[in-house]
Amino acid sequence: MGSLKLFPLNLVAYPTKVVPLHIFEERYKTLINDCISSDQEFGMVYSMDKGLASFGCSLSVSEIIKTYPNGEMDIITKGQRIFKIHSNKIENDLNIGEVEYQKDKIEAIDDQFDKLKEKYLKLLLHLGLVSQIERHMNKKQSFELIEHIQLPNEIELLLISTRSEIDRLKILDGIFDQIFKKGIDKVNGEVFQS
Repeated sequence: MGSLKLFPLNLVAYPTKVVPLHIFEERYKTLINDCISSDQEFGMVYSMDKGLASFGCSLSVSEIIKTYPNGEMDIITKGQRIFKIHSNKIENDLNIGEVEYQKDKIEAIDDQFDKLKEKYLKLLLHLGLVSQIERHMNKKQSFELIEHIQLPNEIELLLISTRSEIDRLKILDGIFDQIFKKGIDKVNGEVFQS
């Protein structure tokens, strides 16, 4: 377990997810500047009416797009490691979580991932998202297969709290089947992002 500065937001992050952020609050300007200067990660955690979600994902700052005269900034971050929050306290107006980084069960995936990736590629081809098809063909884990899909926060929370890649693949397989059943054209504007 260790301490991690948390950034509560109405957004779920997961490994490999690219998250653009506009940083404008003083406390988060300080947090991001500290992370950049010390090359450290911060934790993004979904903020609900009843408090913070139990699971979150650490993010690293991969690019500073723009810095404004007042210290605000536009940055690109990328999801790194899933964590579980054991406790949370406020320090200098920031949430500090005592977190435990999560590891997946060791299990044989067999050809389950390849079958799901095939469905994913069919969805991309049908939608005309072919400009980087080779990169999509090289994906190797469940989280990479939701890059262009905007899932409900509850589903993304379920995915990051699941410690089995096989279970995540089953969840995504059901979602992909629903998309095919409903009709890709009907869901295009709802769940897919370019």
